[in-house]
Amino acid sequence: MNLKDSILPQERMDGAQAGWQSRANRCRDLQTEHSLTSPALRLYAEILTFQWDVSRGLRQIVDPSQSLRDQIDLDLFCSLLPRILALAVDGGPEMLRHAAWRLQRAGKAEWLLLGEAALVAGERVPLGADDFFSRACLQPLAEHLQLQMPKVTNQLPNLCPICAGLPQMTILRPEGEGSGRSLLCSFCLCEWVFRRIVCPWCGGEDKGKLPRYSAEACTYVHVEACDTCGRYLKAVDMTINGHAVPLIDEAALAVLDVWATGRGYTKIRTNLLGF
Repeated sequence: MNLKDSILPQERMDGAQAGWQSRANRCRDLQTEHSLTSPALRLYAEILTFQWDVSRGLRQIVDPSQSLRDQIDLDLFCSLLPRILALAVDGGPEMLRHAAWRLQRAGKAEWLLLGEAALVAGERVPLGADDFFSRACLQPLAEHLQLQMPKVTNQLPNLCPICAGLPQMTILRPEGEGSGRSLLCSFCLCEWVFRRIVCPWCGGEDKGKLPRYSAEACTYVHVEACDTCGRYLKAVDMTINGHAVPLIDEAALAVLDVWATGRGYTKIRTNLLGF
């Protein structure tokens, strides 16, 4: 790859690192609030600490003439993977532990194939444990590049305008006297503006077929579903809870995913924990 390797402006590096730090801290705070997902959140906090540490060491300067995915360093990915595998062996559920043991024995040739599969844009993504391991390593690398890319403001795509990744969730932020809607990319964590009443999967605009479901115990996170295509995403409403960290709060409310899938909806893209 033809990449420049120099120091990023300090303020940009500080902002990216502060983002990972706040995510890790929020994940630890939510463990006591959500007993059902507490074990998963404990592991997620370890992963976020790892991702925060990775972000501190990144120095790659983006090349705007190339796609973001083409600039991911797979050798770096392979050097990071053993640390994630070790975390899964030490504190992950049985399924992750067995997958981690298998990958530890597989070696770099299979790790490169795993990374290459994860870089394919669109719906073709690794499944299960492989998805967990690859995303955990790639997210800080992709976000580091994404934060340097020119922002796209003249379109409202249902795929990430930076890397063509699938949206993982919706975020509602204060805007005027109401709220504006945005989507968060599952791959590079880019956030982009999206229309309020439209399905991010099929583009359906019939308000009557775009139901919203929430639980009384946690009103700031809700399900946004589409009865036309049967897809859904969870939304974090920052107008209700301004202290939320969307990436983390969305993952913590896995009970809403259980509810939605139990009623036949399919999530557009699961979060890192597989919900």
